[in-house]
Amino acid sequence: KVFGGGGSTPDYIIISGIERALDPNGDLDLSDAADVLNLSVGGPGDPDDPMSQAVDNAVRAGVVVVVAAGNSGPTHGSISSPGTAREAITVAASDKSDQLALFSSRGPVVWDGGALMKPDLTAPGVLICAAEWNDWFAERRCLDDKHIAISGTSMATPHVAGAAALLKQKNPNLTPQEIKRLLKETADQIGNNALFFGAGRL
Repeated sequence: KVFGGGGSTPDYIIISGIERALDPNGDLDLSDAADVLNLSVGGPGDPDDPMSQAVDNAVRAGVVVVVAAGNSGPTHGSISSPGTAREAITVAASDKSDQLALFSSRGPVVWDGGALMKPDLTAPGVLICAAEWNDWFAERRCLDDKHIAISGTSMATPHVAGAAALLKQKNPNLTPQEIKRLLKETADQIGNNALFFGAGRL
């Protein structure tokens, strides 16, 4: 958890959170690292920025990192950092009819270092029933008086993180790269533009 109650946080706090997840007790032994990180965060950047590099380092250390693509659609080339990270599983948002959400950021990621195909996957991210903070969006309540229906790639990302965790539980020896490949290979084809949908919907 890297956010306070204000809804935003500096990049260095997010990077500290990623590093803490790699070494929770600070003993420099990464054997207790988290299996999966969900990063429903984003801002300006590219694959070489510090936050994207922190994500790539975490994946190379054996952690699956799932990141929101961003909510700057329908503009092309609008993927947020650290969704721009090379090793991240970057997630776009679809609705209940398997249409890409208008707000969902599109690829590709283009920067001085080249170009990268993103997002990697799509998952449900429109009107998702989630825990309410305080009385935020109280007019959107669902299920009961403690949940609200909200939209964003931040809502799509946890679906993929949960699927990654289930795969890791089923086979603890799977690497982050293998989990990413399995999720992409088994995605449902809901559109023919990889810059919008990635490999398809989880």
